[in-house]
Amino acid sequence: MAAVSAAPGIAERVARLAALWRVVTSRPVHPAGCTCMGHFLIPAMNARDMEADILDYMRGRYAAEGIGALVTLLDAREAEREATDIPAPPLRAWLARLPTAGVEESALERFLDDLTATLESFDAGPGGSASGGLICT
Repeated sequence: MAAVSAAPGIAERVARLAALWRVVTSRPVHPAGCTCMGHFLIPAMNARDMEADILDYMRGRYAAEGIGALVTLLDAREAEREATDIPAPPLRAWLARLPTAGVEESALERFLDDLTATLESFDAGPGGSASGGLICT
């Protein structure tokens, strides 16, 4: 992987993503009684499971598109999450390390664009919106 300098804007985008992650994981994104929650009232989704689902999906996309740098990055995060000897840092801490992860800038920007779009799709805003948020059936 080619090293990336902390390009202008990358650190700010990562900080915005970390803040967006906090918003997304702190609000209930399912209606009370949603069948995905077994009809129990759960105030928010499990952040660890949500991260795994999002990053696993993205890894598959990048593998299919042949973006090896991002596959490697997400494989390393998965290994970090699955390690039993040392708990993985939260996603927000991992995101903060991305500008110095050694991923080429164009690949890192693609990942940041994709993750931002994904998290923004979960963030319906106050009061909910038909155009955003995760809705299960």
